[in-house]
Amino acid sequence: MNVVGALTAAAHVAPGMAARGRGTILVTGGMPEPKPEYVSLSLGKAGVRTLVGLLHGTYGAAGVHVASVTVPGAVAPGGENDPDEIAAQYWRPHTQPREHWQHQLVHGADPTA
Repeated sequence: MNVVGALTAAAHVAPGMAARGRGTILVTGGMPEPKPEYVSLSLGKAGVRTLVGLLHGTYGAAGVHVASVTVPGAVAPGGENDPDEIAAQYWRPHTQPREHWQHQLVHGADPTA
């Protein structure tokens, strides 16, 4: 579910973005650290991070920025993972200059770290 869905979507949009020389593909990550009690989810999210690297390797030179945004917990208004703050986290990689592209962002982490 995690990897195949993202791969299918990217397969449909990335070639057109590459042909135009620009575009952004953002994939939602989770589970920044694997947890034994969530084996399936941990493996799926690790697969998403690997997919982002592979897509960057395939389309990055053509101007397509591929990144994952990891939300390390439940999303809820007013909490650590407030939807409005998460939206800003997604906007940041889309507007990054190419020389500063990041490929993995973790919501709530220091962006300068």
